[in-house]
Amino acid sequence: MFKKFFEKSTLKKIDAYRNIDGWLSEQEALGLYQTAAKLGSNAVVVEIGSWMGKSTYCIAKGLSSGKVFAIDPFNADAGHDDSSQEDYNNKGADKDLLVAFKKNMEQRGVAQKIVPKKGYSQDFHTAFDTIDFLFIDGDHSVEGCKLDFKLYAHKVVKGGYIAFHDFYEDRDELGPTHVVKNIVLANSDFQFIKLYDSLWVGRRM
Repeated sequence: MFKKFFEKSTLKKIDAYRNIDGWLSEQEALGLYQTAAKLGSNAVVVEIGSWMGKSTYCIAKGLSSGKVFAIDPFNADAGHDDSSQEDYNNKGADKDLLVAFKKNMEQRGVAQKIVPKKGYSQDFHTAFDTIDFLFIDGDHSVEGCKLDFKLYAHKVVKGGYIAFHDFYEDRDELGPTHVVKNIVLANSDFQFIKLYDSLWVGRRM
């Protein structure tokens, strides 16, 4: 009962995420907020795949100190993930996604914690020496997700966190599922922490 009360209380703090376009369940929003809230001062969070800021907002609200670097082409490009491209086109093809993203963050009072990085993950990986929390939610193809992990995961500090959105145990064709099951869990550096619906969270040991 206390757990449910705590979750409801926490969800009230991030309730404004609901009106931002995107794909995030209540539990997933909670998971991002709670993970970010565990970070120390001047934390570096790298989010790969931001869309209009639904997940970015939840992370920023949980972050006590530091920055969320939000990497996204902001052009409705799903990369190699052909199954998502039509949905991206329907939702974002006629919008300036970066303008929408910035407006959403400003309206909800978290813009000062966020640094948008317009482009693809391979464009920015050299900009970070260490990462406290890495959230991979970009190209959901196996190829795309593997690349994001390869470029960024080794930068996660000991005790830092890694998370993947859209992890489904029985869907090995999805990039997040494939990478978690075949690469992350095969790497003794990372340990599973918790699953919030399809948000898989692990920690570097």
